[in-house]
Parts: sequence; structure tokens; C-alpha cells
Amino acid sequence: MIEIATKEGWREHVDTVFERPAPITLQELQAMSFGDRASYNQGRAQYSQAGAFVRTPQFEAFQRAVRDRVMLNAYRRVGKLGLILSGEPGQGKTTSIVEVGRAHERRRRETNHSAGARGKIPVVYVAVPAQCSAKALMHEFARFLGLPVLNRMTYGGLLEAVANALRKCSTELVLIDDVHHLDLNYRQNIEASDMLKQLSERCGGTFVYAGIAVERTGLLDGERGGQIGKRFEVHVAVPFPLIGNEEKARWGDLLLAMENSLCLADQRPGSILSAAVTLHALTGGEIGLLKDLLHFAALRAIEDGTEMLDLRALEHDLRRRQTATKLLPSPAVRSRKRAALR
Repeated sequence: MIEIATKEGWREHVDTVFERPAPITLQELQAMSFGDRASYNQGRAQYSQAGAFVRTPQFEAFQRAVRDRVMLNAYRRVGKLGLILSGEPGQGKTTSIVEVGRAHERRRRETNHSAGARGKIPVVYVAVPAQCSAKALMHEFARFLGLPVLNRMTYGGLLEAVANALRKCSTELVLIDDVHHLDLNYRQNIEASDMLKQLSERCGGTFVYAGIAVERTGLLDGERGGQIGKRFEVHVAVPFPLIGNEEKARWGDLLLAMENSLCLADQRPGSILSAAVTLHALTGGEIGLLKDLLHFAALRAIEDGTEMLDLRALEHDLRRRQTATKLLPSPAVRSRKRAALR
């Protein structure tokens, strides 16, 4: 598997489709040979980890916003519109922008759009290195596109080469991940931020940023930030709340989709809803934590042959965590202890 920050790796990601294995009963699974069962287990592991994507209301709103801007930017010479997906770790930001890009490219191919023709690159994905300079970030673009970079190339020459390549490849969507690394407290990051604006105006694509708490990086502050703030719509990925009936219904829909993606042979559809409150308490409504928790629970169910989620174990885990929290000294007590040690 090649990393998606290269055109070969991205193409492999877009091309690869993991179909959901055919549902079977526990008895049918047990009757399989060792090799057939191992193959079936591999297929459902691939599907649950890489093939299944749960479309949340937050994601659908974000995807619609991306589509709108791609359409509008196609007819704009200057002042291109963009999007920023911000949020704390574990909210599925990278997963979301990658899925948006993948769906866009597949749609272009399926509709025989010129941007999806052979030799074109409708989507580019770049991750921002920590504290990178403008030229270092340009190198990441060149690496994705497979452009040769000579030592004697100037920043301006490299910018022009990348912009020309993006135009020739009909790139419509430029995904910039880990944009929180562009903390504008550092001068070199300011230059990298300015470079992205220059590149956006030259190549014609729609730029989508994703990062941790982007609002706190300075990217939207001051004169530079004011311009970005006017052209880039900010979407904030937040944990699922569990307050009103509508929020509870959305959490339930998410759990049902996750349950279905696990492909457990003896899991009764919908039984996961009985642990809805427990799962929310364990994960805080974070989709990343929920996925990890359920994937590990499904793995244990496959290994021990039960082929169903152990919901009682989840409740036991919650009680254990709650007990451990109660046993911890209060902040005031901890403060007094630290003072005594001094």
C-alpha cells in the first residue's frame, strides 16, 4: 500500500474498493475450513477498516459545501472560495477530506468528465510538515505530482512548475491536511500560508484545509487572516451530543451503521442500541474513539468465536472508569500535596 500523499498512492486509494462480505450464519462460519475462515475474516476486516464509510450529517453538509465551491470556482478568475475543516483530534477530519476527494474523483470518472480523463489529476492531497517553509511545502506538492526538483530551482520557479502542472492536470480539488502546522507565530509559516494563496490563484482549483483547532493558529487573524476568513468557510467537526431526541436519533443511526460494518456473524441487528448511552459515555461522542472501541470489541468477538459484541463488557468498562475517577483526589487536594512536596 502506497501513501496517499503521492499521485500513485492516491490513485490506488481511489481505485480500491472493498466490498462487504456476504452475510453468513454462525453455523456456516464454523463449518468453514481454516483457510476459508481466515480468508473471510480478512475480507471483513478490510471492509470494516477501509471499505465502510459512515456518512454523518456533519460530513454530508461538508461534502455539499465542497461541491458548491468546486462548481463556482470553475468560473472564477480571482477570489477563489475555499473551506476549512477544523476540530480536535479524533473527530474524523482527515477521513472526511480524503473521502470527499475520493468521491469527487470517482464521480468525475463515472460521468466521463474531462477532469477524470486518463492522465488527469482531479484531486491532490498534501499534508503540511511541522514548521515548514514555503519552499518545503512546495516540495510536498512536487512529490505528489512526481515533478523533478533541481537544487538550483528558486522558490518562484518551483511555484510556477507546480501551478502549471495543476492546470495541465485539470486539478479541481486541493486537499491540505494538518494545516495547524502553519502556526503563524513563526515567520516561515507565514510565507507558506502566503504561498498557498498564490498557488490557489494560479492553479484554479478549490482548496480545502483540515487541521486541529485551526481557529487558534492565527491563520484567520489579522490582515492575512481576514482575507482567508472572507473566502474560506469554516466547518467545525465536533463530538456527537446526546441531549435531545434528534441528537439521540443521530447517535443511534451512527451506531447502527457501525454495527453493520463490523460484519459479525451472530450480532443481532439493532442490539447495539441497548448500549447507546454506555458507548457515548465511553467515547464522549467522538467518532474516532467509537470506531476504535467497536473494532477492538469486534476483533475479540471474532477471536473467541462468539461473533457478537460483548455489551456487558462495555458496561463493566464504563463502571470501572467511573470508579477510578471517583477514587482520584480532587484538584484542590492534588494542589495541596504538590505544595507540601515543595
